[in-house]
Amino acid sequence: MERMWSGEASMKYPKQWIVMVNISTVPNNRTMGDIILVTPNKTEAYAKAKEIGDSMGGKLVFEGFNDTPQIGGLEICCQ
Repeated sequence: MERMWSGEASMKYPKQWIVMVNISTVPNNRTMGDIILVTPNKTEAYAKAKEIGDSMGGKLVFEGFNDTPQIGGLEICCQ
């Protein structure tokens, strides 16, 4: 497990799904936690979070930095 800020993890693992546990928040609305899983599969990330339940404190599942242009929630792909 690696403990880091969620924003830092987002940049370190771009376009990957990150599962964090033992979440703590500081006054500036910055979130820190222990990373237990980094995967390209969204379903796997949410399954791991569900498997953990509440046994490891608060949990957070989020996607790392994604610079793919989007319009209305749809990704734009140019060839």
